Amino acid sequence: MNNEERNNLLKKFLKLITPENMILKIENILDQAGIKLYLDESLNEFCSRNFHYLIHQHCLKLYKQRNYFHAVFEAAKVYNKKVKEKAQSEKDGYSLMMDVWGIKGVLKVTQCETETDKNVQEGLKFLSVGLMQAIRNPTAHEPAIYWPISKEECLDLLSFISYLLRQLDKAVYYKADVK
Repeated sequence: MNNEERNNLLKKFLKLITPENMILKIENILDQAGIKLYLDESLNEFCSRNFHYLIHQHCLKLYKQRNYFHAVFEAAKVYNKKVKEKAQSEKDGYSLMMDVWGIKGVLKVTQCETETDKNVQEGLKFLSVGLMQAIRNPTAHEPAIYWPISKEECLDLLSFISYLLRQLDKAVYYKADVK
């Protein structure tokens, strides 16, 4: 019997004997033991997305609790924080993204020489600005009951933020010219 077959049998067994209100606790115990075995099938959707490690670190627990609003909010805050750190900037949100990701910004994923390079660089700036304006700011300023986020929207938004985090990982810091 291979590991996958063993895990599937264990999962079936645990589903049979675990009361609904104990699933999260059992999953946490297994997780602490290094076993990624989720009894809640929706967690398979989360794990199958192959999110950036920071999404797992900051959002998995909230997702498990079905707290999709705060899972997305945390991911957006983490992205903002990591951009701020890598860019060595004191700015935040919209102004941070506009400043550091542009062609004249300090974070580069291209050499900004060809038109395509420049378009990619500017595109990342506007994707990042869009995240701040359309996702982080409303979740920061609106109560969760007025800004509902479904499971599907949560997974899509976490995928989007994961993409941005991977671009940030590839980005190189170029100190701005001082004149």
